[in-house]
Amino acid sequence: MARHARIVLLRYEGRSLSEIAKVLGIDRATVRRWLLRYQTRRMRGLQHASTGKARKSRFGESVQDAIARAAMAAPLEVGETFNHWSLRRLRAHLIRRGIVRDISVEGLRQFLRSLPLPEPYWRRDSDPPMVLSDEVRRGLEHLAQTCKPEVARRSLIILARSRGLNEAEIATALGVGRSCVRRWLQRYDRHGILGLQTVKRPSHPVVFTQEVRTAIARCGRTNPREFGASTDRWSLRGLRNTLVRQRIVRNISIQHLRRILGEAGIFLKGTVDTGVEELRRPAIG
Repeated sequence: MARHARIVLLRYEGRSLSEIAKVLGIDRATVRRWLLRYQTRRMRGLQHASTGKARKSRFGESVQDAIARAAMAAPLEVGETFNHWSLRRLRAHLIRRGIVRDISVEGLRQFLRSLPLPEPYWRRDSDPPMVLSDEVRRGLEHLAQTCKPEVARRSLIILARSRGLNEAEIATALGVGRSCVRRWLQRYDRHGILGLQTVKRPSHPVVFTQEVRTAIARCGRTNPREFGASTDRWSLRGLRNTLVRQRIVRNISIQHLRRILGEAGIFLKGTVDTGVEELRRPAIG
């Protein structure tokens, strides 16, 4: 809820969607979605739809009991060929036996969290803690306190691993995926602290020059009838088709066209002019 509120506050400070996404470490589509929710429902729109509602159990008691029995049993006793369970092995076993049609690894982890899993059948991560020198540890702690959020998070991953936490525990503590944890641990193994810095990618050439953007804006301010249209008001799709037909651009997406027009202060059919631009839901695909 606090993050949703920060999205709105940053937008009314004049920040762009990309800037807000970068500051909060979220996707640009997420920023757009919550701004739209705020526009249509104000403060109530910043709450999740499920807030205050009891979550329905996905599996009945009989299925939950079957999952628990399988997790507490020796793999060899239930027809498997290995001695120790893992989340992925148990998931495959449950699906193969028809106990569940499907279940995610994370969902299974959450379900098993309350069970006293027998140690002989569940082997914990046996990798020894990562050993850090005092100098490296101080450097990582400095990065965690002073750098950008993404670099700070990567530093915390290494520090947590040095304290004996496994990948799953680090992922849960920092709210990231295990693949993310694994990737930055590997980057640190190969490149040290420098591996935690994002390599600056070469910039892509500008697709639309300022001259083309000016031509797009000029066309958007012109009456469509001057281009042979049968209406006095542009739609985004109609303008895009005209731009291609007039060879002002070879091609342009609706989203990119909306963005260029918004920067020029032009809001056509299919856009929203409320001081919070680009609030339409992003196209899927």
